[in-house]
This record gives sequence, structure tokens and C-alpha cells, in this order.
Amino acid sequence: MRYFFLFAAFLILFSCKKTEYEEVIITGNQAPPDSTISTLTKETYANKVYISLLGREPTDSERSSGLAILDKNELSQTNREEFISEVMAKSGYHWRVFELASLQLLEGNDTNEITEMIYIFEFLLTDSSYADAWPYINYELVRLYTLQGTLDDYKAGTIGIIEIHRRLIDNYFYDQINMGTENFVVSSFQHFLDRYPTAAELDQGTSMVDGIMAVLFSKTGNSKDDYMDVLFDVDNYFESQVRELYLRYLFREPTSAEMTEHAASYKSGKDYKALQKAILSLDEYVGV
Repeated sequence: MRYFFLFAAFLILFSCKKTEYEEVIITGNQAPPDSTISTLTKETYANKVYISLLGREPTDSERSSGLAILDKNELSQTNREEFISEVMAKSGYHWRVFELASLQLLEGNDTNEITEMIYIFEFLLTDSSYADAWPYINYELVRLYTLQGTLDDYKAGTIGIIEIHRRLIDNYFYDQINMGTENFVVSSFQHFLDRYPTAAELDQGTSMVDGIMAVLFSKTGNSKDDYMDVLFDVDNYFESQVRELYLRYLFREPTSAEMTEHAASYKSGKDYKALQKAILSLDEYVGV
């Protein structure tokens, strides 16, 4: 009888033991169709995606087209991604990506101002009194021509978001906003790594941009191009992009598990659209 009571006590203690669960993200997990999702939820989702990707609401015909896709399997993961792809195929998608990046990095300088500055520099090349400055003017013109062609190159699919970021910090306007090499390094860290550089990073980054052989994030270089190669290949850059989209679309920071999954996937594939789709198709964003 004594052993019976001991065994019963053991069972009670065992049943009261708290079980700890580890947060796990299952990759490739598909949201199943849900016949209880209302038309209002689908319409709201369609509006949100258009605003997030194009900066505007859909027209009536666009909304109808979108709902036809979302209705096929009651907002399944596949249909969400199909709908997002349809919106991304709109002409305004590339412009919106470029516009948001330009607002962040160039403080609102638009294509008209780029064109105006090109005209000014081109005019100076016709004035012999500026002959001593012509090498510098030509250098700036090359960078401005490259910046001017960014949107067209992005639409054509010859460049991606990383090259857009690169061009937006390697031009006359960004240099004027962040004058001097040290300010350039600090601002690029803050914009793309979400932090201020350490003293060692600032020293090595400044040296590298100024043409002195230096080591940054365990990589060597001695030019501004080398510096940007390093900056846009570190894990922190891809994590920063994930964080930016979570804050933009979900108004919160990603969890550690979400950050690990998305940053690794983004760095591996360099597919910005895939990163956007992954977040815009979440139940949390859909509202279900």
C-alpha cells in the first residue's frame, strides 16, 4: 500500500511539471484554405497590399481581379503569393521601391533634381574657366548618369535593390548630405546596419574609402568600391532589410526566429521580392 501512495504522488508531481516549448518556424508551411474568411477581410487585404507595394489603393477593376485570385482557394498561401505577384507586375512597383529608398537616403532629391544637376555640370564643361575642375566634374557626371539610369535599369531587371542602395550612396547628392569620409561611413552604417560603427570600424572604414588598405568585417580593401562591396555583403545588412520591412508592413520588430529565417534566405537568394512576399503573405498581415 505504501508503494501505491508513493507511485500516486510521483504521478501527481510528474503531471504538474511545466513543459517548455522552443519557437520553431517550419519553412515551406502553407496556409490552408479557410472558407470562413469574409469578403471584407479579402478586400482589406487587397487594399493593404496595393498601398504597401504601390503607395495607392487599387482601382475597382484591380480590386475585382485581385479578389478573383484570392477567392479561388479562400486566401490560401499560393493564392496570396499569386496576388502579390500580380501587384508587383504593375508599372508603379519599381518606382515605389526606388522612391522609398531615395527618400530615405537622398532626403527627397528626385529625378528632376538629378537631371538639373547634370545640366549644371554639363554646362560647366563648356566654360574654359572651369578647366581645372573638369576631371572632378566628369567624375561627378559619370556617377549622376549612373544614378539617373537606376530606375530604368531596375525596371529592366538588370539591377536589384542592393545595386539601387549602392548607387544611392555613391553620388553627388549623398556626398553633399554626408560631407567627408567619416560622415559617409557613419551614415552608411546607420542606414544599412542600423547602428553606429565602433571606433575600429570607423577607423578602418574611413581608411578604406580614402584608398588606404584596411580590414573591415574580416575583408580587405582600399577604395570606396571595396568598402561598399563589404558593406552590402555582411549579415547585418540583410538583417536590416528584414527589420525595415517588418516595421513597414507589420509595425513591429521581427522575432529572433523570424530574423534568422528571413535574413538567411534573403542573403542566399538576394531576392527582395521573395522577402516582401514572405511578409505580405503572413496571416498576421492578412488579418486572419
